[in-house]
Amino acid sequence: MKQIQNFAFLVALLCVAATGAFAQGQCKPVHFVPDSQEFWDYSKHWTTNYGPAYRDTNEALSNFLPCTGSYALCFNSGPEPLPCTLDKTGRFANCKCTIESGLQFVTINSILNYDVYLETVSVCGMDGSGCATQVDKAPVCRYIQQGKLIPGAEIISDFSPQVRTSQSEAMAAHSGASGITQCPKAPYAGCMTAPCRIENGYAECSCPVFWGPFQLTQPNAECELGNDLIWSASYSPN
Repeated sequence: MKQIQNFAFLVALLCVAATGAFAQGQCKPVHFVPDSQEFWDYSKHWTTNYGPAYRDTNEALSNFLPCTGSYALCFNSGPEPLPCTLDKTGRFANCKCTIESGLQFVTINSILNYDVYLETVSVCGMDGSGCATQVDKAPVCRYIQQGKLIPGAEIISDFSPQVRTSQSEAMAAHSGASGITQCPKAPYAGCMTAPCRIENGYAECSCPVFWGPFQLTQPNAECELGNDLIWSASYSPN
């Protein structure tokens, strides 16, 4: 696995060094480590019983690992003025996100670097409870801060403290609960730990797309946006 990860980093670095094109969005982005859709879709590598890491499944409040630093906030992305637009393959969405700094939260089930996921689980436990109350204890925090989580990424997408609060409400909600929209099976962007580049003061993130039910933390929201736009969202099975 380490050889695959090192090769992915080398490819990204060569792209940057040779052309400077990655930052301009001209090089093919690395979405995962290893960068293989088949690897992540194989059930042996799922991070929960509900699907792969890019489904962005939240099962407990302990899943939210506190880190510090700069990050992309894609939680409000989907419709204009922060669109998430499906690419031609339908497997990824290009999401415009805001750039934030300070306390942030990474969900342990959604780490898109498998070696880092395993290392984080070994320290924090499967549910993250061993790190949930200690800022920057989780190994994934260090990889993000050092720019080593996803090759070529200038910034990584995760959650703000306010989003953590709204997600805890979503986990506690049942169908029809006030303030939560339960969406049926549809495509949504799983942006947690997705790679982003910085452009004109915003983060342009390439988020993997999952087809399934999801929640929106606003009442009576439109689940389908149309015009190749989809929500950045997550899923709570509770």
